[in-house]
Amino acid sequence: MNIRLGFSVFLILAALGFGCNLKKSNGTGGQDFTLKINARANVFRAGAGDAESNGGGEAAPFITFDPRSGNVLIFSIVNGGVSCCGGGEAFNDADGGTFAGGVTDVESAGGISGITHPDRTMFLVGVFTDNSTAKPPGPKRLDANDPKNLTPELFQTFFIGTGKGKQIQVPPAATRLVLGFADAYNFSGPPGAYDDNVGELTANFSIKPR
Repeated sequence: MNIRLGFSVFLILAALGFGCNLKKSNGTGGQDFTLKINARANVFRAGAGDAESNGGGEAAPFITFDPRSGNVLIFSIVNGGVSCCGGGEAFNDADGGTFAGGVTDVESAGGISGITHPDRTMFLVGVFTDNSTAKPPGPKRLDANDPKNLTPELFQTFFIGTGKGKQIQVPPAATRLVLGFADAYNFSGPPGAYDDNVGELTANFSIKPR
């Protein structure tokens, strides 16, 4: 490969975000991002241990950023639909649906906390991490309706849904945000049952000073 061709390939990869994410400065001291989240995206694979022990599925997409005190996460729009049942059931948006009775009670795995919800399943969640490895058992599980979802700890799974009207506090030491789903057999117990999930969400969001 000659130098000119190699430089051209580099520019193309840079424009595509190396297949991980797209980001740009938003002029407010923060950055704007776009991520596509496949319905098989398993947030627990951000934890310690191998893919099988953390529930299988696909590694969840993520973005990286510099640690900073006072940053907030804001979602401008989350589009798309997902289903947990191979397309045999109706699709829901990022706020979740009522598959398997509508109750989520997913346990922690790999040092990433689980999450509960009394009447929704298959909703968009996030996890902040730093440059260290998660250590089991991880933080306390949150209920999706708990206000603490707006102030999550590192390695603590928090509810996002469509993100409308929310400002989520970014932990000062965080360097990565992982987006995906908390799934399990009938949405209860250890993480798993990702392989029959179908669909995709596209999230547009920013991380910027409060």
